[in-house]
Amino acid sequence: MELATSELQNQSLLWGESSAEKGEVFTKPEIVDLMLIASGVVDELTSIGTRIIEPSCGQGEFIIAIAKRIKLNYEKANVKLTLVQLVNLIKAYDISSSNIDIAKSNVRAVLSSIYTSQELDLVLKAWFIHADFLLADFDEKFTHIVGNPPYIRIETIPTALLAEYRKRFVTMIERADIYIAFYEKCLDLLSNKGVLSFICTDRWTKNRYGAGLRSKIAKSFQLDLFVDLYGQNAFMSDVMTYPAITQISKNKQKQTCVLHNPNVTVDFCNNVRQCLTNVKVNTLDGAELIVRNDLVKDDKPWLFGSSDELEMLSRLEREFPTLEETGCSVYIGAATGSNKVYIVDKDLDIEASRKIPVITAKELKSGVIESNSNCIINTYDDNGVIELEQYPLLRDYFLQFEETLKGRHIAKMAPLHWFKTIDRVYPERATAQKLLIPDIKSELTVIFDKGSYHPNNSIYYVCADTWNLYALRAVLLSGIGQIFIQAYSTKISGGNLRFQAQHLRKIRLPVWDDIDSRIRTELTRIGRSEDTEEAKILVAQIYSMNEKEKQILGM
Repeated sequence: MELATSELQNQSLLWGESSAEKGEVFTKPEIVDLMLIASGVVDELTSIGTRIIEPSCGQGEFIIAIAKRIKLNYEKANVKLTLVQLVNLIKAYDISSSNIDIAKSNVRAVLSSIYTSQELDLVLKAWFIHADFLLADFDEKFTHIVGNPPYIRIETIPTALLAEYRKRFVTMIERADIYIAFYEKCLDLLSNKGVLSFICTDRWTKNRYGAGLRSKIAKSFQLDLFVDLYGQNAFMSDVMTYPAITQISKNKQKQTCVLHNPNVTVDFCNNVRQCLTNVKVNTLDGAELIVRNDLVKDDKPWLFGSSDELEMLSRLEREFPTLEETGCSVYIGAATGSNKVYIVDKDLDIEASRKIPVITAKELKSGVIESNSNCIINTYDDNGVIELEQYPLLRDYFLQFEETLKGRHIAKMAPLHWFKTIDRVYPERATAQKLLIPDIKSELTVIFDKGSYHPNNSIYYVCADTWNLYALRAVLLSGIGQIFIQAYSTKISGGNLRFQAQHLRKIRLPVWDDIDSRIRTELTRIGRSEDTEEAKILVAQIYSMNEKEKQILGM
Protein backbone atom coordinates (compact mmCIF):
# COMPACT_ATOMS: atom_id res chain seq x y z
CA MET A 1 0.00 0.00 0.00
CA GLU A 2 1.34 3.41 -0.94
CA LEU A 3 1.92 5.77 1.96
CA ALA A 4 0.91 9.43 1.89
CA THR A 5 3.72 11.95 1.70
CA SER A 6 2.98 13.17 5.22
CA GLU A 7 3.37 9.64 6.60
CA LEU A 8 6.61 9.20 4.67
CA GLN A 9 7.87 12.52 6.06
CA ASN A 10 7.12 11.25 9.55
CA GLN A 11 9.05 8.05 8.86
CA SER A 12 11.97 10.06 7.56
CA LEU A 13 12.02 12.32 10.61
CA LEU A 14 11.90 9.28 12.91
CA TRP A 15 14.88 7.93 10.96
CA GLY A 16 16.57 11.30 11.42
CA GLU A 17 16.16 11.13 15.20
CA SER A 18 17.38 7.52 15.38
CA SER A 19 20.95 6.33 15.83
CA ALA A 20 20.93 4.67 12.39
CA GLU A 21 23.63 5.57 9.86
CA LYS A 22 22.50 8.59 7.84
CA GLY A 23 25.63 9.48 5.93
CA GLU A 24 26.55 12.50 8.05
CA VAL A 25 30.05 13.66 7.12
CA PHE A 26 30.81 17.33 7.74
CA THR A 27 32.90 19.45 5.36
CA LYS A 28 36.00 21.38 6.34
CA PRO A 29 35.71 25.23 6.28
CA GLU A 30 38.33 25.79 3.55
CA ILE A 31 36.47 23.43 1.20
CA VAL A 32 33.19 25.15 2.01
CA ASP A 33 34.76 28.51 1.16
CA LEU A 34 36.08 27.17 -2.15
CA MET A 35 32.60 26.00 -3.14
CA LEU A 36 30.88 29.22 -2.09
CA ILE A 37 33.37 31.38 -3.97
CA ALA A 38 33.59 29.23 -7.12
CA SER A 39 29.81 28.87 -7.42
CA GLY A 40 29.27 32.64 -7.18
CA VAL A 41 27.45 32.63 -3.85
CA VAL A 42 29.95 35.09 -2.38
CA ASP A 43 29.82 37.46 -5.38
CA GLU A 44 26.03 37.45 -5.56
CA LEU A 45 25.17 37.36 -1.88
CA THR A 46 23.76 40.90 -1.84
CA SER A 47 21.87 40.63 -5.15
CA ILE A 48 18.12 40.99 -4.80
CA GLY A 49 17.29 37.79 -6.70
CA THR A 50 19.73 35.44 -4.97
CA ARG A 51 18.05 32.32 -3.59
CA ILE A 52 20.18 29.62 -1.95
CA ILE A 53 19.22 26.13 -0.86
CA GLU A 54 21.19 23.59 1.17
CA PRO A 55 19.32 20.27 0.85
CA SER A 56 21.05 18.38 3.68
CA CYS A 57 22.55 20.98 5.97
CA GLY A 58 23.82 18.81 8.83
CA GLN A 59 25.10 21.16 11.52
CA GLY A 60 25.17 24.06 9.10
CA GLU A 61 28.75 24.36 7.81
CA PHE A 62 27.65 26.00 4.55
CA ILE A 63 25.01 28.22 6.15
CA ILE A 64 27.38 29.35 8.90
CA ALA A 65 29.99 30.25 6.26
CA ILE A 66 27.37 32.28 4.37
CA ALA A 67 26.40 34.05 7.61
CA LYS A 68 30.07 34.93 8.17
CA ARG A 69 30.21 36.43 4.66
CA ILE A 70 27.12 38.50 5.45
CA LYS A 71 28.80 39.76 8.60
CA LEU A 72 32.06 40.48 6.75
CA ASN A 73 30.21 42.51 4.10
CA TYR A 74 28.65 44.56 6.88
CA GLU A 75 31.93 45.15 8.73
CA LYS A 76 34.04 45.94 5.66
CA ALA A 77 31.64 47.75 3.36
CA ASN A 78 28.71 48.63 5.63
CA VAL A 79 26.45 46.53 3.40
CA LYS A 80 23.51 45.20 5.36
CA LEU A 81 20.85 42.98 3.83
CA THR A 82 17.31 44.09 4.53
CA LEU A 83 15.27 41.78 6.71
CA VAL A 84 13.13 40.79 3.73
CA GLN A 85 16.24 39.91 1.69
CA LEU A 86 17.71 37.97 4.57
CA VAL A 87 14.56 35.97 5.28
CA ASN A 88 14.21 34.97 1.62
CA LEU A 89 17.91 34.25 1.03
CA ILE A 90 18.26 30.65 2.23
CA LYS A 91 16.42 27.40 2.77
CA ALA A 92 18.27 24.62 4.60
CA TYR A 93 16.80 21.15 5.13
CA ASP A 94 17.74 18.31 7.46
CA ILE A 95 15.93 15.32 8.97
CA SER A 96 17.80 15.67 12.28
CA SER A 97 16.29 18.22 14.67
CA SER A 98 19.43 18.21 16.83
CA ASN A 99 21.56 19.13 13.80
CA ILE A 100 19.22 21.99 12.97
CA ASP A 101 19.29 23.24 16.57
CA ILE A 102 23.11 23.33 16.48
CA ALA A 103 23.10 25.12 13.12
CA LYS A 104 20.58 27.71 14.31
CA SER A 105 22.58 28.43 17.44
CA ASN A 106 25.81 28.94 15.51
CA VAL A 107 24.20 31.17 12.88
CA ARG A 108 22.56 33.26 15.58
CA ALA A 109 25.94 33.75 17.24
CA VAL A 110 27.46 35.01 13.96
CA LEU A 111 24.67 37.46 13.07
CA SER A 112 23.68 38.67 16.54
CA SER A 113 25.85 41.80 16.24
CA ILE A 114 23.96 42.91 13.12
CA TYR A 115 20.33 41.90 13.70
CA THR A 116 18.09 41.90 16.75
CA SER A 117 17.04 38.72 18.51
CA GLN A 118 13.48 39.13 17.20
CA GLU A 119 14.73 39.59 13.63
CA LEU A 120 16.92 36.50 13.91
CA ASP A 121 13.94 34.50 15.20
CA LEU A 122 12.19 35.24 11.89
CA VAL A 123 15.31 34.54 9.84
CA LEU A 124 16.16 31.21 11.47
CA LYS A 125 12.57 30.02 11.26
CA ALA A 126 12.56 30.78 7.53
CA TRP A 127 16.02 29.40 6.84
CA PHE A 128 15.97 26.05 8.63
CA ILE A 129 13.37 23.41 7.83
CA HIS A 130 13.12 20.11 9.71
CA ALA A 131 11.95 17.90 6.85
CA ASP A 132 13.04 15.40 4.22
CA PHE A 133 14.18 17.52 1.28
CA LEU A 134 13.56 14.65 -1.16
CA LEU A 135 9.88 14.55 -0.17
CA ALA A 136 9.33 18.31 0.00
CA ASP A 137 7.35 20.28 -2.60
CA PHE A 138 8.68 23.54 -4.09
CA ASP A 139 7.03 26.35 -6.01
CA GLU A 140 10.22 28.34 -6.68
CA LYS A 141 13.62 27.92 -8.30
CA PHE A 142 17.02 28.68 -6.80
CA THR A 143 20.03 30.55 -8.11
CA HIS A 144 22.50 28.56 -6.00
CA ILE A 145 22.39 25.08 -4.51
CA VAL A 146 25.35 24.07 -2.39
CA GLY A 147 26.15 21.30 0.01
CA ASN A 148 27.34 17.85 0.89
CA PRO A 149 24.56 15.34 0.16
CA PRO A 150 24.40 12.22 2.35
CA TYR A 151 26.24 9.10 1.26
CA ILE A 152 24.22 6.12 2.52
CA ARG A 153 24.16 2.49 1.38
CA ILE A 154 20.67 1.65 0.13
CA GLU A 155 20.40 -1.26 2.57
CA THR A 156 20.30 1.19 5.49
CA ILE A 157 17.46 3.33 4.10
CA PRO A 158 14.01 2.44 5.50
CA THR A 159 12.20 0.27 2.94
CA ALA A 160 9.18 2.52 2.36
CA LEU A 161 11.38 5.59 1.93
CA LEU A 162 13.69 3.84 -0.52
CA ALA A 163 10.71 2.72 -2.59
CA GLU A 164 9.38 6.29 -2.70
CA TYR A 165 12.77 7.73 -3.62
CA ARG A 166 13.11 5.26 -6.49
CA LYS A 167 9.60 6.11 -7.64
CA ARG A 168 10.26 9.85 -7.66
CA PHE A 169 13.78 9.96 -9.05
CA VAL A 170 14.39 8.24 -12.38
CA THR A 171 18.17 8.55 -12.16
CA MET A 172 18.27 6.43 -8.99
CA ILE A 173 18.92 3.20 -10.90
CA GLU A 174 20.50 -0.14 -9.95
CA ARG A 175 22.36 0.26 -6.65
CA ALA A 176 22.45 4.05 -6.78
CA ASP A 177 23.16 5.72 -3.48
CA ILE A 178 20.74 8.31 -2.11
CA TYR A 179 22.99 11.21 -3.15
CA ILE A 180 21.93 10.52 -6.77
CA ALA A 181 18.39 11.54 -5.84
CA PHE A 182 19.73 14.75 -4.25
CA TYR A 183 21.53 15.61 -7.47
CA GLU A 184 18.43 14.99 -9.60
CA LYS A 185 16.05 17.01 -7.48
CA CYS A 186 18.48 19.89 -7.05
CA LEU A 187 19.17 20.11 -10.77
CA ASP A 188 15.43 20.39 -11.37
CA LEU A 189 15.26 23.25 -8.84
CA LEU A 190 17.90 25.40 -10.57
CA SER A 191 16.73 28.68 -12.01
CA ASN A 192 17.90 29.86 -15.42
CA LYS A 193 21.70 30.17 -15.19
CA GLY A 194 21.52 28.72 -11.67
CA VAL A 195 24.52 26.90 -10.22
CA LEU A 196 24.79 23.69 -8.20
CA SER A 197 27.95 22.86 -6.25
CA PHE A 198 28.19 19.57 -4.36
CA ILE A 199 31.04 17.81 -2.63
CA CYS A 200 30.43 14.10 -2.85
CA THR A 201 32.01 10.77 -3.74
CA ASP A 202 33.00 10.72 -7.41
CA ARG A 203 31.90 7.11 -8.03
CA TRP A 204 28.80 8.13 -9.98
CA THR A 205 30.90 9.96 -12.59
CA LYS A 206 32.15 6.63 -13.97
CA ASN A 207 30.16 3.66 -12.70
CA ARG A 208 26.96 2.11 -14.02
CA TYR A 209 24.51 3.50 -11.50
CA GLY A 210 25.57 7.05 -12.39
CA ALA A 211 24.59 6.64 -16.06
CA GLY A 212 21.11 8.13 -15.62
CA LEU A 213 22.42 11.21 -13.84
CA ARG A 214 25.22 11.70 -16.39
CA SER A 215 22.63 11.51 -19.17
CA LYS A 216 20.44 14.13 -17.48
CA ILE A 217 23.37 16.51 -17.13
CA ALA A 218 24.43 15.98 -20.75
CA LYS A 219 20.94 16.82 -22.04
CA SER A 220 20.11 19.95 -20.06
CA PHE A 221 23.06 21.17 -18.00
CA GLN A 222 26.71 22.15 -18.12
CA LEU A 223 29.56 20.76 -16.04
CA ASP A 224 31.50 23.93 -15.21
CA LEU A 225 33.98 22.61 -12.68
CA PHE A 226 35.30 19.29 -11.44
CA VAL A 227 37.80 19.30 -8.58
CA ASP A 228 39.24 15.93 -7.61
CA LEU A 229 40.29 15.82 -3.98
CA TYR A 230 42.34 12.63 -4.07
CA GLY A 231 44.60 12.64 -1.06
CA GLN A 232 42.92 15.74 0.40
CA ASN A 233 41.43 15.71 3.89
CA ALA A 234 38.21 17.45 2.92
CA PHE A 235 35.99 16.34 5.80
CA MET A 236 35.97 16.62 9.57
CA SER A 237 36.17 12.80 9.82
CA ASP A 238 37.82 10.04 7.80
CA VAL A 239 35.93 8.56 4.84
CA MET A 240 36.56 5.48 2.71
CA THR A 241 35.92 7.10 -0.67
CA TYR A 242 37.61 10.09 -2.19
CA PRO A 243 35.33 13.06 -2.80
CA ALA A 244 35.16 15.53 -5.63
CA ILE A 245 33.51 18.90 -6.11
CA THR A 246 31.16 19.07 -9.07
CA GLN A 247 29.80 22.44 -10.13
CA ILE A 248 26.93 22.21 -12.61
CA SER A 249 24.91 25.01 -14.16
CA LYS A 250 22.28 25.87 -16.74
CA ASN A 251 24.76 27.98 -18.67
CA LYS A 252 25.33 27.17 -22.32
CA GLN A 253 29.11 27.23 -22.62
CA LYS A 254 30.74 23.84 -23.24
CA GLN A 255 33.97 24.38 -21.32
CA THR A 256 34.81 22.41 -18.17
CA CYS A 257 37.64 23.24 -15.79
CA VAL A 258 39.16 20.10 -14.27
CA LEU A 259 41.42 20.61 -11.26
CA HIS A 260 43.65 17.93 -9.77
CA ASN A 261 45.21 17.93 -6.30
CA PRO A 262 44.44 21.53 -5.31
CA ASN A 263 46.23 23.49 -2.62
CA VAL A 264 43.19 25.29 -1.25
CA THR A 265 43.97 28.82 -0.09
CA VAL A 266 42.01 32.07 -0.18
CA ASP A 267 43.89 33.22 -3.29
CA PHE A 268 43.34 29.85 -4.93
CA CYS A 269 39.58 30.05 -4.34
CA ASN A 270 39.42 33.49 -5.96
CA ASN A 271 41.52 32.30 -8.90
CA VAL A 272 39.17 29.39 -9.51
CA ARG A 273 36.28 31.84 -9.70
CA GLN A 274 38.22 33.87 -12.25
CA CYS A 275 38.87 30.74 -14.32
CA LEU A 276 35.15 30.09 -14.47
CA THR A 277 34.21 33.64 -15.44
CA ASN A 278 37.05 34.40 -17.84
CA VAL A 279 37.43 31.97 -20.76
CA LYS A 280 40.93 33.31 -21.49
CA VAL A 281 42.37 31.98 -18.22
CA ASN A 282 43.99 28.58 -18.84
CA THR A 283 46.50 28.30 -16.02
CA LEU A 284 45.98 28.20 -12.28
CA ASP A 285 48.49 28.35 -9.45
CA GLY A 286 47.73 25.80 -6.74
CA ALA A 287 46.45 22.92 -8.86
CA GLU A 288 46.88 21.12 -12.15
CA LEU A 289 44.30 22.64 -14.52
CA ILE A 290 42.87 20.92 -17.58
CA VAL A 291 40.29 22.80 -19.68
CA ARG A 292 38.00 20.41 -21.53
CA ASN A 293 35.10 20.79 -23.93
CA ASP A 294 34.49 17.08 -24.55
CA LEU A 295 34.04 15.68 -21.06
CA VAL A 296 30.26 15.16 -20.93
CA LYS A 297 28.87 12.86 -23.63
CA ASP A 298 25.45 11.27 -23.20
CA ASP A 299 25.60 8.78 -20.33
CA LYS A 300 29.22 7.81 -20.92
CA PRO A 301 31.68 7.80 -17.98
CA TRP A 302 33.51 11.04 -17.38
CA LEU A 303 37.20 10.49 -18.08
CA PHE A 304 39.51 13.00 -16.42
CA GLY A 305 42.93 11.88 -17.68
CA SER A 306 45.34 13.88 -19.81
CA SER A 307 44.38 14.62 -23.40
CA ASP A 308 47.09 12.23 -24.68
CA GLU A 309 45.79 9.36 -22.56
CA LEU A 310 42.21 10.00 -23.61
CA GLU A 311 43.21 10.20 -27.28
CA MET A 312 44.94 6.83 -26.95
CA LEU A 313 41.93 5.26 -25.20
CA SER A 314 39.61 6.63 -27.86
CA ARG A 315 41.69 5.05 -30.62
CA LEU A 316 41.89 1.68 -28.90
CA GLU A 317 38.14 1.71 -28.33
CA ARG A 318 37.51 2.47 -32.01
CA GLU A 319 39.88 -0.15 -33.36
CA PHE A 320 39.70 -3.09 -30.94
CA PRO A 321 36.90 -5.20 -29.43
CA THR A 322 36.23 -5.44 -25.71
CA LEU A 323 37.79 -8.15 -23.62
CA GLU A 324 34.55 -10.14 -23.59
CA GLU A 325 34.02 -9.70 -27.33
CA THR A 326 37.31 -11.56 -27.88
CA GLY A 327 36.04 -14.66 -26.04
CA CYS A 328 36.99 -13.83 -22.45
CA SER A 329 34.53 -13.76 -19.55
CA VAL A 330 34.73 -11.69 -16.37
CA TYR A 331 33.23 -13.00 -13.13
CA ILE A 332 33.12 -11.91 -9.49
CA GLY A 333 33.98 -14.26 -6.65
CA ALA A 334 31.17 -15.63 -4.53
CA ALA A 335 29.87 -13.52 -1.65
CA THR A 336 28.60 -15.61 1.25
CA GLY A 337 27.08 -13.17 3.71
CA SER A 338 29.17 -14.67 6.50
CA ASN A 339 32.65 -15.87 5.63
CA LYS A 340 33.17 -16.99 9.22
CA VAL A 341 30.47 -19.61 8.67
CA TYR A 342 30.96 -20.54 5.02
CA ILE A 343 34.76 -20.49 4.69
CA VAL A 344 35.87 -23.62 6.55
CA ASP A 345 38.82 -25.97 6.91
CA LYS A 346 38.85 -28.82 4.40
CA ASP A 347 38.70 -31.30 7.28
CA LEU A 348 35.40 -29.97 8.65
CA ASP A 349 33.09 -32.91 9.20
CA ILE A 350 30.37 -32.23 6.63
CA GLU A 351 29.48 -33.98 3.37
CA ALA A 352 32.47 -33.85 1.01
CA SER A 353 30.32 -32.85 -1.98
CA ARG A 354 29.47 -29.59 -0.19
CA LYS A 355 33.11 -28.43 0.08
CA ILE A 356 34.97 -26.67 -2.72
CA PRO A 357 38.55 -25.32 -2.34
CA VAL A 358 38.42 -21.52 -2.05
CA ILE A 359 40.83 -18.63 -2.40
CA THR A 360 40.23 -15.34 -0.59
CA ALA A 361 41.81 -11.93 -1.09
CA LYS A 362 43.92 -12.52 2.04
CA GLU A 363 45.81 -15.31 0.25
CA LEU A 364 46.61 -13.00 -2.69
CA LYS A 365 48.10 -10.08 -0.75
CA SER A 366 51.66 -10.92 -1.74
CA GLY A 367 50.82 -11.09 -5.44
CA VAL A 368 50.97 -14.89 -5.57
CA ILE A 369 48.64 -17.59 -4.32
CA GLU A 370 49.53 -18.44 -0.75
CA SER A 371 48.58 -22.06 -0.08
CA ASN A 372 45.65 -22.71 2.24
CA SER A 373 43.44 -25.59 3.22
CA ASN A 374 40.13 -23.77 3.24
CA CYS A 375 36.92 -24.59 1.40
CA ILE A 376 33.74 -22.71 0.66
CA ILE A 377 30.48 -24.46 1.50
CA ASN A 378 28.38 -24.96 -1.62
CA THR A 379 24.68 -24.56 -0.84
CA TYR A 380 23.64 -25.16 -4.46
CA ASP A 381 23.42 -28.15 -6.78
CA ASP A 382 22.37 -28.53 -10.42
CA ASN A 383 18.74 -27.86 -9.47
CA GLY A 384 19.36 -24.74 -7.43
CA VAL A 385 19.46 -24.43 -3.62
CA ILE A 386 20.02 -27.81 -2.01
CA GLU A 387 17.52 -29.71 0.14
CA LEU A 388 19.26 -29.28 3.47
CA GLU A 389 17.70 -32.37 5.01
CA GLN A 390 19.57 -34.47 2.46
CA TYR A 391 22.84 -33.38 4.08
CA PRO A 392 22.48 -34.10 7.82
CA LEU A 393 26.08 -33.21 8.70
CA LEU A 394 25.79 -29.85 6.94
CA ARG A 395 22.37 -29.27 8.52
CA ASP A 396 23.77 -29.82 12.01
CA TYR A 397 26.67 -27.50 11.24
CA PHE A 398 24.39 -24.70 10.02
CA LEU A 399 22.06 -25.06 13.01
CA GLN A 400 24.95 -23.94 15.21
CA PHE A 401 24.80 -20.57 13.42
CA GLU A 402 21.06 -20.42 12.73
CA GLU A 403 20.49 -17.08 14.46
CA THR A 404 23.40 -15.42 12.64
CA LEU A 405 22.43 -16.78 9.23
CA LYS A 406 18.74 -15.92 9.60
CA GLY A 407 19.68 -12.35 10.51
CA ARG A 408 21.21 -11.74 7.09
CA HIS A 409 19.27 -9.69 4.54
CA ILE A 410 19.24 -12.54 2.01
CA ALA A 411 17.74 -14.93 4.58
CA LYS A 412 14.95 -12.48 5.35
CA MET A 413 14.19 -12.25 1.64
CA ALA A 414 14.12 -16.06 1.24
CA PRO A 415 13.39 -17.54 4.70
CA LEU A 416 12.95 -21.12 3.43
CA HIS A 417 16.54 -21.02 2.21
CA TRP A 418 17.97 -19.18 5.23
CA PHE A 419 21.18 -21.19 4.98
CA LYS A 420 22.22 -20.33 1.39
CA THR A 421 25.12 -18.10 0.38
CA ILE A 422 24.43 -14.74 -1.22
CA ASP A 423 26.01 -15.81 -4.51
CA ARG A 424 25.86 -19.17 -6.19
CA VAL A 425 29.02 -21.25 -6.17
CA TYR A 426 29.91 -22.89 -9.50
CA PRO A 427 32.13 -26.01 -9.11
CA GLU A 428 33.10 -25.89 -12.79
CA ARG A 429 34.62 -22.44 -12.32
CA ALA A 430 36.75 -23.70 -9.47
CA THR A 431 38.33 -26.28 -11.78
CA ALA A 432 38.71 -23.90 -14.74
CA GLN A 433 41.95 -22.08 -15.52
CA LYS A 434 41.55 -18.40 -14.73
CA LEU A 435 43.26 -15.13 -13.96
CA LEU A 436 42.59 -13.86 -10.43
CA ILE A 437 42.38 -10.08 -9.95
CA PRO A 438 42.02 -8.73 -6.38
CA ASP A 439 39.59 -5.82 -6.25
CA ILE A 440 41.07 -3.04 -4.12
CA LYS A 441 44.68 -2.33 -5.05
CA SER A 442 46.76 0.62 -6.18
CA GLU A 443 48.03 -1.35 -9.19
CA LEU A 444 46.55 -4.16 -11.24
CA THR A 445 47.50 -7.59 -9.90
CA VAL A 446 46.90 -10.61 -12.16
CA ILE A 447 47.53 -14.13 -10.81
CA PHE A 448 47.20 -17.36 -12.79
CA ASP A 449 45.21 -20.20 -11.21
CA LYS A 450 45.48 -23.56 -12.98
CA GLY A 451 42.02 -24.58 -11.71
CA SER A 452 42.53 -25.16 -8.02
CA TYR A 453 40.18 -22.71 -6.32
CA HIS A 454 36.81 -21.00 -6.36
CA PRO A 455 37.33 -17.25 -5.78
CA ASN A 456 35.66 -15.61 -2.79
CA ASN A 457 34.23 -12.10 -2.99
CA SER A 458 36.66 -9.18 -3.45
CA ILE A 459 38.31 -11.21 -6.21
CA TYR A 460 37.36 -10.83 -9.87
CA TYR A 461 38.48 -13.45 -12.34
CA VAL A 462 38.79 -13.92 -16.08
CA CYS A 463 38.27 -17.15 -18.02
CA ALA A 464 38.95 -17.41 -21.76
CA ASP A 465 37.80 -19.60 -24.67
CA THR A 466 40.27 -18.19 -27.21
CA TRP A 467 43.07 -16.24 -25.57
CA ASN A 468 45.87 -18.12 -23.85
CA LEU A 469 45.58 -16.96 -20.24
CA TYR A 470 49.33 -16.60 -19.76
CA ALA A 471 49.47 -14.35 -22.82
CA LEU A 472 46.48 -12.38 -21.56
CA ARG A 473 48.22 -11.96 -18.23
CA ALA A 474 51.26 -10.49 -20.02
CA VAL A 475 49.08 -8.00 -21.91
CA LEU A 476 47.17 -6.88 -18.81
CA LEU A 477 50.35 -6.43 -16.77
CA SER A 478 52.12 -4.51 -19.55
CA GLY A 479 50.29 -1.35 -18.46
CA ILE A 480 47.28 -1.64 -20.76
CA GLY A 481 45.10 -2.97 -17.96
CA GLN A 482 46.18 -0.22 -15.56
CA ILE A 483 45.54 2.52 -18.14
CA PHE A 484 41.94 1.38 -18.71
CA ILE A 485 41.20 0.87 -15.01
CA GLN A 486 42.62 4.29 -14.07
CA ALA A 487 40.39 5.89 -16.69
CA TYR A 488 37.17 4.15 -15.69
CA SER A 489 37.58 3.47 -11.98
CA THR A 490 37.51 5.91 -9.09
CA LYS A 491 39.97 6.02 -6.23
CA ILE A 492 39.06 5.08 -2.68
CA SER A 493 40.83 5.17 0.68
CA GLY A 494 44.61 4.94 0.45
CA GLY A 495 44.65 5.89 -3.23
CA ASN A 496 43.48 2.41 -4.26
CA LEU A 497 41.47 1.66 -7.40
CA ARG A 498 38.47 -0.62 -7.83
CA PHE A 499 39.28 -3.49 -10.17
CA GLN A 500 35.62 -4.43 -10.68
CA ALA A 501 33.98 -6.36 -13.50
CA GLN A 502 32.39 -3.22 -14.98
CA HIS A 503 35.86 -1.67 -15.29
CA LEU A 504 37.69 -4.79 -16.47
CA ARG A 505 35.13 -5.20 -19.26
CA LYS A 506 36.20 -1.81 -20.66
CA ILE A 507 39.63 -3.20 -21.59
CA ARG A 508 40.20 -3.59 -25.34
CA LEU A 509 42.08 -6.53 -26.84
CA PRO A 510 43.14 -7.69 -30.29
CA VAL A 511 41.47 -10.88 -31.52
CA TRP A 512 43.76 -13.78 -30.57
CA ASP A 513 43.85 -15.28 -34.07
CA ASP A 514 44.79 -11.89 -35.56
CA ILE A 515 48.07 -11.80 -33.62
CA ASP A 516 51.21 -13.09 -35.31
CA SER A 517 51.99 -16.63 -34.07
CA ARG A 518 55.52 -15.63 -33.00
CA ILE A 519 54.16 -12.84 -30.81
CA ARG A 520 51.52 -15.16 -29.35
CA THR A 521 54.25 -17.60 -28.34
CA GLU A 522 56.37 -14.87 -26.80
CA LEU A 523 53.43 -13.37 -24.88
CA THR A 524 52.60 -16.79 -23.49
CA ARG A 525 56.18 -17.24 -22.33
CA ILE A 526 56.33 -13.78 -20.76
CA GLY A 527 53.00 -14.35 -18.99
CA ARG A 528 54.63 -17.12 -16.98
CA SER A 529 57.19 -14.62 -15.68
CA GLU A 530 57.12 -11.07 -14.34
CA ASP A 531 58.96 -9.33 -17.23
CA THR A 532 56.60 -6.42 -17.87
CA GLU A 533 59.23 -4.50 -19.86
CA GLU A 534 59.44 -7.27 -22.45
CA ALA A 535 55.65 -7.43 -22.48
CA LYS A 536 55.42 -3.70 -23.28
CA ILE A 537 57.47 -4.16 -26.47
CA LEU A 538 55.14 -6.86 -27.79
CA VAL A 539 51.99 -5.07 -26.65
CA ALA A 540 53.10 -1.94 -28.50
CA GLN A 541 53.29 -4.07 -31.65
CA ILE A 542 49.90 -5.76 -31.37
CA TYR A 543 48.19 -2.41 -30.68
CA SER A 544 50.20 -0.59 -33.41
CA MET A 545 51.23 2.13 -30.97
CA ASN A 546 52.90 5.35 -32.06
CA GLU A 547 55.72 6.96 -30.10
CA LYS A 548 53.41 9.07 -27.94
CA GLU A 549 51.33 6.03 -27.01
CA LYS A 550 54.46 4.05 -26.17
CA GLN A 551 55.44 6.80 -23.74
CA ILE A 552 52.02 6.55 -22.07
CA LEU A 553 52.54 2.80 -21.76
CA GLY A 554 55.82 3.53 -20.00
CA MET A 555 58.28 2.59 -22.71
